[in-house]
Amino acid sequence: MSTRNHQRNLNLVKAYTDQPETLPPSVYSALEEVWGRSVSVQLYALADLNPQLQLSQTWICLGPTHLALVKMKPKGNEIDQVSQFPREQIKGVLEHFGLSCTTVTFAGADGEPNLGIIRFTHRQRQAVGAIIFVLRQSLTDSPFKVQELNADEEYAEALAQPIKSAQAAFSDTNRAVFWRLLGYLKPYKGQIILGFVAAFIMTALMMVPAFITGRLIDTVVTPFQDGEILWENAWKTAWLLLATLVTTQILRQFFLWIRLRWMAYIGEYIARDLRRDIYDHLHRLSVQYFSKMNTGSIISRVSSDSDRIWEFIAFGVTEASVSVLLIFSLTGMMMYLDWQLGLFVLLPLPIIFLLIYWNGKAMHGAFLRIWRKWSHLTSVISDTVPGIRVVKAFNQGDRERTRFGSSNNSYVDETFRIHNIWTSFWPLFILGIQMMQVAVWAFAIPRLIGGSPTGQPSMEIGVFVSFLLYLGLFFWPLETFAQISRMMNRSLSSAYRIFEVLDTEPEVVDKEDARKLDPVVGAIEFKDVIFGYDPVRQILKGVSFKVKPGEMIGLVGPSGAGKTTVINLIARFYDADSGEIRIDGHDIQDLDTGNYRSQLGMVMQDPYLFHGTILENIRYGQRDATVEQVIRASKAANAHDFICKLPQGYDTIVGERGHTLSGGERQRVSIARAILHDPKILILDEATSSVDTETERNIQEAIDRLTENRTVIAIAHRLSTLRKANRLFVMKEGYLVEEGTHEALLQKADGVYRKLYDMQRELHEAYAL
Repeated sequence: MSTRNHQRNLNLVKAYTDQPETLPPSVYSALEEVWGRSVSVQLYALADLNPQLQLSQTWICLGPTHLALVKMKPKGNEIDQVSQFPREQIKGVLEHFGLSCTTVTFAGADGEPNLGIIRFTHRQRQAVGAIIFVLRQSLTDSPFKVQELNADEEYAEALAQPIKSAQAAFSDTNRAVFWRLLGYLKPYKGQIILGFVAAFIMTALMMVPAFITGRLIDTVVTPFQDGEILWENAWKTAWLLLATLVTTQILRQFFLWIRLRWMAYIGEYIARDLRRDIYDHLHRLSVQYFSKMNTGSIISRVSSDSDRIWEFIAFGVTEASVSVLLIFSLTGMMMYLDWQLGLFVLLPLPIIFLLIYWNGKAMHGAFLRIWRKWSHLTSVISDTVPGIRVVKAFNQGDRERTRFGSSNNSYVDETFRIHNIWTSFWPLFILGIQMMQVAVWAFAIPRLIGGSPTGQPSMEIGVFVSFLLYLGLFFWPLETFAQISRMMNRSLSSAYRIFEVLDTEPEVVDKEDARKLDPVVGAIEFKDVIFGYDPVRQILKGVSFKVKPGEMIGLVGPSGAGKTTVINLIARFYDADSGEIRIDGHDIQDLDTGNYRSQLGMVMQDPYLFHGTILENIRYGQRDATVEQVIRASKAANAHDFICKLPQGYDTIVGERGHTLSGGERQRVSIARAILHDPKILILDEATSSVDTETERNIQEAIDRLTENRTVIAIAHRLSTLRKANRLFVMKEGYLVEEGTHEALLQKADGVYRKLYDMQRELHEAYAL
C-alpha cells in the first residue's frame, strides 16, 4: 500500500471514528513484557463491546506464536488486563452473528474451557475477520504466512474502507468539491466571460424599469394631477420614459437569451467532459476495482450524476452569480431611494441565509441516501436484464418483480423524505419574505401619510413605488438562493461520486520508463509468487515455474486451487504481492501493459460477445482487418460454415452478450477473434467446457490451429483435452504440487493428477453405462 493511501486511511479513521487509528503504545509495551521485545504484532483489531454489550476497548493482537487479548480501562489508555495463549491451543474459532454485534469464541481442546470470548460491532468486522481467517488457516494443512503484512496498514484499511465507500456523506469536503467542479470551466473562459458580461448587463437593465416607474409617477402623473404641468409636456415626458422602458425590456431579454444559451452549452460541455473523464478513467482502473463495485453504481455515476451536474452548471452557477449581482445592485438602489427602509430590509438577511444553510445541510444528507437507493435500483436492473434467461428458466419473474418493487418503493420513500424537508421549508420561507413586505408597508405608511393628522408626508409616492418594485426584485434572488441550495447539494453529491471514481488509483500502474517488447517471444517465468485478492487470504503460495516460448502448458487441479489466478497474473490483471513474474526475461511490472496485452490472447470459458455484428466481434482486437482476413480466421476456427447459414451472414446482429448464438457458436467466434488477433501468448480458460461432443471436436480442431507457433497456457477440467500439452502443472490449495507430461504424471500412483484422472474416468464410465 502506498504511503499516500495509508495516510488517507489514517486521516479518515481519525476524523470519522472515535477509536485510535493505530495500536496504542501502552498495548505494545504490555505485549513486550509477555512476548519479549523481539516478537512483532502481525495483525491487530479492536473488540469494542463488553459482555453487557456496552462500548469498551479490548485489543486482539496476533503474534507469530501467541494471541493476546488486551483489555483497557474505561477511561484513558491504561491496561486493565492482559490474557494471552499459544496459537497452537486454539482448536476452533466460532462466530455468532447478531443484529448489531458479533460474538467470537476461541475454543480450546474438547472438554476444556474456552480460551477467550470477544464481542464487537459491525464496524470492526473486517479487521477482526482478518485475524479469524489467519487462525482458521492455522488449523488446516496450509497455514497462512503473515510475516509480510503491515499490521498498522491492514487495521487502518479495514476501518477506512466503509468510510470511503460512503464518503459522499461528509459535507465538510463540499467546498473542495465545488471548486474542483468549477475547474472544469477553465477551457471555456471565453464563453464564460460572455455569459457573465451578458448577466451583468441584464442585471443592470433590471434596475431601470422600477426607477422609470417611480419617475413616471413623480414627474408625470402626480404633477399633472396637481396641475403643475401641462398635458402636452406630461405626454411628451411619458412617451420618452415609456420608450426607454420598452428598449430596456428588449435589451434585457436579448442579454438573457445570450446568457441562457451559452451557459446551457457550457453545462453540456462540462457534463460531456465529466462523462469522458470518468469513462476514460474506468478503462485505466484495474480489474479488482470492478470486482468490488456493482454495475448499477458505475452506470449511475457516468449517466445520471453527470446530467445533474449539467443542471447545476447551466443554471445554478449563473443564477447564483446573477443573484449576487442583484442583491448588491438592489441594495444600492434601495439605499439610494431611502436609506432607512433599505436598512430595515437588510436586517433579517443573516437569519434568512442561516435558514437556507440549515436546509441545505438537511438536503445534503437526504440526497446521499436517495442516491444509494437509486444505485441499488439500477443494480437490480443491471443484474436482471443480462440474466433474463435464467430468470425465465427458473420462473422467478414474480420474485424479481418483487425485488424491483421493494427497491423502487424504498427509493420513493427517500424521495418523500426530500419532499418533506423541502415542502416544510419553502412555504415558511415564502411566508417570512411576505411578512418582510408587510413590515415595509407598516414602516413606510406613517411617512407616506404623515405621522399625525396635521403632519406632512416625508416620502414621495413614486419613490415608495420604486422601492416596492425593487423590494419585489430583491426577494427573487433570495428565493433563487434557496432553490440553488437544493440544486447545489444534489449536484455536489453527484460530483463527489464522480470524483471518487476519478481519484481511485489503479492497482496496476505502468512505470514511466515502461519497456515495450516488439515482439513478445513468449517465455514465462514465475519466481516464488505469492498473491491474494485481499491482503489476508493467499491464493497462490510461493508458485514457481518456467515456460519456454512455443510451449503448451496445461493447468489442472481442483476448483479453488489457483489456476485462474495464475492466468490473471500472466495477463497482468493484478500484480503479485511478492515474488516475480518475468516475460521474456523482463519483470512484467517493467513492461508497457498496453503493448504487452496487445500481443496476448484469451479464449474464456464463457466468451463475451458485444452487441453488434459477427464481423465487428471478430474484428474487435484487430479493427483494420479486411473481410478476407476475417473469413480466413473464421474458417480456421470452424465458424465460417455456421456463420454463412445465418440470415445476414457476417452482418448478423448477435444481440447483447451474443445470446442469439449457441454456446459452441459463441466459443468459435471468440476463437476466430483470437486467431485474427494473432497473439504471441495465448490463454485458454475452459474453452471446451459445457458443449456437446461434436461441438467440442470442432472447437478442439480450431484450438489446435490456434495454438501453433505460440506459447499457450490452458486450463481444463476435462483432462483428456490436454493430451497434446507439452507439460502439465498441477495446482492444489495455491501450491504447484506436480509438473510433467500426461504420461509421466499418470505413473505417480498417489499423485494428485493420477487421482483426478482416475476420478474422471470412473465418472465417465458410470455415466456411459
